[in-house]
Amino acid sequence: AGRGQDDVVVPTSGGRYDVHLRTRQRVAVYWEEEVSEVRRCTWFYKGDKDNKYIPYSESFSEELEEAYMIAVTLDEWKKKLESPNREVIILHNPKLMVHYHPVGSSDDWVSTPTEQGRPRTVKRGVENIAVEIPSGEPLQIDHLVFVVHGIGPACDIRFRSIVQCVNDFRNVSLSMLQAHFKKAQEQQQVGRVEFLPVNWHSSLHSTGVDVDLERITLPSINRLRHFINDTILDVFFYNSPTYCQTIVDTVASEMNRLHRLFLQRNPHFRGGVSIAGHSLGSLILFDLLTNQKADPEGEEEHHAQESMSASSTGGIEEVKEILKELELSEYCDVFEKEKMDRQALFLCTEKNLQEMGIPLGPRMKILHYISAKTEMK
Repeated sequence: AGRGQDDVVVPTSGGRYDVHLRTRQRVAVYWEEEVSEVRRCTWFYKGDKDNKYIPYSESFSEELEEAYMIAVTLDEWKKKLESPNREVIILHNPKLMVHYHPVGSSDDWVSTPTEQGRPRTVKRGVENIAVEIPSGEPLQIDHLVFVVHGIGPACDIRFRSIVQCVNDFRNVSLSMLQAHFKKAQEQQQVGRVEFLPVNWHSSLHSTGVDVDLERITLPSINRLRHFINDTILDVFFYNSPTYCQTIVDTVASEMNRLHRLFLQRNPHFRGGVSIAGHSLGSLILFDLLTNQKADPEGEEEHHAQESMSASSTGGIEEVKEILKELELSEYCDVFEKEKMDRQALFLCTEKNLQEMGIPLGPRMKILHYISAKTEMK
């Protein structure tokens, strides 16, 4: 489908990852993560001890496919190919293809394939491969939850990151949907809950504080000291006015960034937003919430709209007087045709005036007048 295009990007895993088909890469959307490889799988192999088929690289799969097609077309089998790692693949017939893995070092004195141990089974295509391809997560998102971690980069006793731990939240939530709301989910009455991790630890420790700590950390019991520097000291950092503000600013800006990005990718989202914190993360969120202030710009805009609606109740005659004052009387008929009174005039944007056929100069005059009157009010 993407032939002739520069790149085709496919959102996967509930929109948390983007797959770039041209470069065969899977990139995280909301957090920083190492880019992973995406592979088109057409040829597979499996050993005696393997419990699943493993795909060959795309380039070698193309070589195998080419050799297979020649063998099928000419009906000439027992084709022998060598992989980039000096492993040997023999195509005996369409139903018997084997992969010999060299036991020792690969050189010119390697023994014949039959003396290289038990061969692996080679398979073409995905037919009869017992693999469960997940159907994916529901597209509808009813609620968004931001999860803020506590001290240290590891978030549980298995030393997993915040991203991995939040994946568990998401999986448990999806399993509960299946267990308790299966019928409602099938009828698309309910969607799912999206969990996004908020990481502040890496931002704090990238401010140069780690370099300072390294300078005063004693060489004895090295691992324990570094573990304490990474974890326990976060509590002391939060009690410091300098680093406390850095942590709070990081959490607030990261949640705002994630929220904006989420709305860009999910423009039809109308659900609620919750925040969850663990350990020190809960204290950070408590401090953030208790110190919230009303948006001054929002209040000014609200008062301006109230005063404008109170004063803008005149009819078309007042609009004509305004146009006369601006020396734009020739456009009175246009405004009368559009049934434009004073209140409607003060709600006009440049685009509205342009659609009415008002030229640029008169448009600027009218918009300046509206702006000046609004500020006076």
